[in-house]
Amino acid sequence: MNLVLSLASALLLVLLFPGFNLTWLAPVALAPLLIACARETSWKRRWLYGWAAGVLFWCGVCPWIEFVMEVHGGMGRWGGWGAFVLFGLYKGLHMAAFATLAGFLMPRWWAIPSIAALWTGLERTHGFFGFAWLHLGNAGIDMPYPMRLAPVTGVYGLSFVFAMLACAVP
Repeated sequence: MNLVLSLASALLLVLLFPGFNLTWLAPVALAPLLIACARETSWKRRWLYGWAAGVLFWCGVCPWIEFVMEVHGGMGRWGGWGAFVLFGLYKGLHMAAFATLAGFLMPRWWAIPSIAALWTGLERTHGFFGFAWLHLGNAGIDMPYPMRLAPVTGVYGLSFVFAMLACAVP
């Protein structure tokens, strides 16, 4: 059941971005993963659930990478698919780290701000690993009230707020 919850979070995150634009899901998109992390006692399984969710999320929002690598990268069909799979496995590591640490933080009384800070901090590392797109806070672009925070905090402030709201659900 925890794997299903983790993958549900990945699907909710995919639905936030272009193609679907269900941005109203942003405040609860992480909640199923956080529920799974709170229920799971093994850090290894939390890591696996987070990694599976991360792979599904990144492959779900970036399917164009396969085509670009195949056609414009000159890698052919197998090379394009291989690069796409490696991209998903690599980018999924961020969510694996998040799930592992979030499970430790969930039972604490200070879980809501600490998990939001953890999520936002891990989002900040995306740029260092060559792909600084698709932050949770980007979903707030069409939300008039959360966007009032953006001039002060940027996209990371919105990500922090959405992560806090998702953490408050479980």
